[in-house]
Amino acid sequence: MMKNKYSKWLLVVVICMGVAIGGYLYYSSIAIGGTSDNGMWKANYKKNSDETVGGWIGHVQQKSGGKVKIKEVSFTDNGKTLVEHKGFTEGKSEDGSVTKLNPLSTDFYLGDPPKKEHVYKLHITWEKKGHPKTDTFLLK
Repeated sequence: MMKNKYSKWLLVVVICMGVAIGGYLYYSSIAIGGTSDNGMWKANYKKNSDETVGGWIGHVQQKSGGKVKIKEVSFTDNGKTLVEHKGFTEGKSEDGSVTKLNPLSTDFYLGDPPKKEHVYKLHITWEKKGHPKTDTFLLK
């Protein structure tokens, strides 16, 4: 009788752990992302965890390079521009997204899930000491 009682609890614990691990793997694997060749930029596009907003959200973050002036961030799907942002300012927008400058950290897109066989790219045009540069990289 005692052995049977512990077996039931062990089974409940194992099932709960299985559900938790499965949920984590499911939600963590639903994303595409990438890093620029120079390692300066990192971006991801993943299912939005805020159920009130829904959809998918793209986020870009500057990982190196020091103080730069961001000219433009655009996101493309098979060469078609989905969104293009210019004129970044630091602060919190009406939708709750927060933009930080130097280093840049901002959301760049709220949209539909990525489609298989599509090529998604992020293009970041920036300037440092008067020298403009554009970094383009895949999100996969």
